[in-house]
Formats: sequence, C-alpha cells, structure tokens
Amino acid sequence: MRITFLNQKGGVGKSTVSILIGAALQSAGYRVAFDDQDPQQSIRLWASQVGGLPLLENSPENDIIICDTPGRLDLNQSSPLSQLIAISNRNILVCEKSLFSTHASVPMVEFVKRYQQPGARSCVLFNKVRSTTLVGKQNVSELSADLGLPALNNFLPLAAPFENVQTMGFNAVTGKHRELVLTLALEILKES
Repeated sequence: MRITFLNQKGGVGKSTVSILIGAALQSAGYRVAFDDQDPQQSIRLWASQVGGLPLLENSPENDIIICDTPGRLDLNQSSPLSQLIAISNRNILVCEKSLFSTHASVPMVEFVKRYQQPGARSCVLFNKVRSTTLVGKQNVSELSADLGLPALNNFLPLAAPFENVQTMGFNAVTGKHRELVLTLALEILKES
C-alpha cells in the first residue's frame, strides 16, 4: 500500500505527519519504507540520522510505502506528482483548520481528484489543531465539505511530542499521543 501525504501549501506538517504515521505503523508490525519526494529531503535526513526507518530504495520488500511530497507544487503541470497520486492507494491532504490553509488547499483537492485512480481513497487530515481555540473548534464536516474531500475522524493536535519526533525519534511520542497516532494510522489503512 502506498500512502502519499500532500498539499501545495507549505508548513502544514506533511513531513512530520509522514514520520509519525510511518513510525506508528512500523511499531504495529508493518514493514514500512519511506519515499521522500520532497527536495528538502527531510524524511531522508530523519530516516538516516534519527528514525532508523528504511528508505524505499533500500527496502524492496515492504507492506507500506509512506510518500512525502514537496511543500510548494505547481499544479498546472502534469508533473511527477500526478503520477504519485495515480499510484497511491491513499492520498492524504494534510491541512490546518484555518481559513487560509483550507482556502489554499482547494486547488490541491481538485488536482488529486483529477489523477487518483478508481479504488484509491483520498481524505483530509487536520494537523496542528488547537482544540481550545475558535479555529480549532470549527466543524470538521463543514470544513471537509468546503474542501470537497471527507475528513478523517482523527486529527493531530499541536503537541510537543509530535514536534520532538524530528530530533528524538518516535520514542518521543508516548502515552495518549502514541495511541492517537496509531489510531490515526490504522484509520488511514482501513479507509475504503
């Protein structure tokens, strides 16, 4: 299964989410490999220096491929991104719960719908959610309807353990935060 995390808007946390989901699935017993398509190569750096998880080119036998994409995309071209969407079983639009983030994500949604294959599943993952703010309390159903993609039931709050995974590895994510990431990862797998 190939799970691709994408959005044309930078700064929504695609790389961090990719790391979290990949590491959670590996901890659940899946053979996971990363395909880092982002020119910044954050996943490549993390996998080699912090996380110890394999990159796709070093792991030909795997159950799940986690693909991270660039933070700024030109959606006017039939680019390698269209090919990634076409070969992905899950296309996960990582988005913040804000007017600016959802507005900037609409062209990405249209691009995903254009290139996803029959049987593939695309949905929105709200990330860095501040649940106690007015923005964080927005109705997920309304936001996902505005975007034109269903939202996952689970979301990731803005939390230090999720940020710390970049420098400390998945061991930085413990307790309820680890349970949440695993629940989210399994939700992504089960989406049909």
